[in-house]
Amino acid sequence: MPYCPECNTEYKETVMHCSECDVDLLPGLVPSQGRGSVDWYVVHSVPNEVSGYILKSVLEDEGIEVFLRSNEIPAYGGLKGTLVKSEWGEILVPTYSVQRALECIKAYIDSLNQN
Repeated sequence: MPYCPECNTEYKETVMHCSECDVDLLPGLVPSQGRGSVDWYVVHSVPNEVSGYILKSVLEDEGIEVFLRSNEIPAYGGLKGTLVKSEWGEILVPTYSVQRALECIKAYIDSLNQN
């Protein structure tokens, strides 16, 4: 999958130029980095654990690195660790995969709405 050497955004095979950075894309995968050195971005909130793992697998099937973060405190029966968030958890991806992840999530949700 081509990616931008400036912002590390992944693009579909048919795209050859990064519109944000105005540079040509490089072939192959974005150079991997350890989880600690990657900037993570929340791309979607999930209402429950099952939904979280479904979306996680959708993104992983597309080759996108994913982190599923729960907002619940372990062993406290669903008690949230924050009063601000009512959702069960969040889907996070590296910033260089945000655009592609949002496209995949939208396509998946659209396919559910067609049924």
